[in-house]
Amino acid sequence: MAANRRFVQEKSVSVPTLDCDLGNSRVKWRFGRHSGAGQFDDKDCFRQIGVARVRIASVLSADRTHLWARRCEQAWPGVAIDYPKVLPLANGLVPAYRQPERLGIDRWLGIAAAFRPGEACCVISAGTALTIDFVTRTGEHLGGYIAPGIELGRKALGESTDRVRSTAKSLFEAQLGPGRDTQTCVEHALRLGHVGLIKEALYRYESRHGPVGIVHLTGGNAPWLSGLLERPTQLHENLVLDGLTIVLP
Repeated sequence: MAANRRFVQEKSVSVPTLDCDLGNSRVKWRFGRHSGAGQFDDKDCFRQIGVARVRIASVLSADRTHLWARRCEQAWPGVAIDYPKVLPLANGLVPAYRQPERLGIDRWLGIAAAFRPGEACCVISAGTALTIDFVTRTGEHLGGYIAPGIELGRKALGESTDRVRSTAKSLFEAQLGPGRDTQTCVEHALRLGHVGLIKEALYRYESRHGPVGIVHLTGGNAPWLSGLLERPTQLHENLVLDGLTIVLP
């Protein structure tokens, strides 16, 4: 491991920093406070920007993450590459896992970005997987739930059944009522499964710990979910990237 790769939480001076969120289905990035974020077209960005530091949050394999880091080192010789770790934060946020390193870094960064001391927090990421996490008002992470995302559900049904095929790519027109053809039945069931799981998880949390204020949503399926939960929600386009700036200032 190169000497300039740091695995510690430390305060640094302001330097040109590229933040990368290496997800299962796409890569998101942010460079500087005013540059925006989106899918990372590495060929263009590697040529056009000068970077002194890269913060990488990755759920990819170690080999694929290492390959990405090597490309950064080749593009910007001497660049410092930082990886966040799941550790208690100064604001009181504490991970629930007995082995914190086994908690997905994307979940931890999302929690870190959403949590505010004194406010109970529910963070939902609806992408390749559906994850739901709860944090008490004092910062105690209570754990959460992980379920297959919409696309994985479609894929599983398509691969495991001969006569069930779901080809629709958009759920925005779907309703929660019973379907009247096989494709609609599949699409509505997948959506209803997400909504039902989230509502039941919230009910169980609030029955024991009291009300959650705003539900924080991120991921590709977050927009349509926000209109179906029947409670205040806040959409976040880049919650993992926001968390990087908190965990690795």
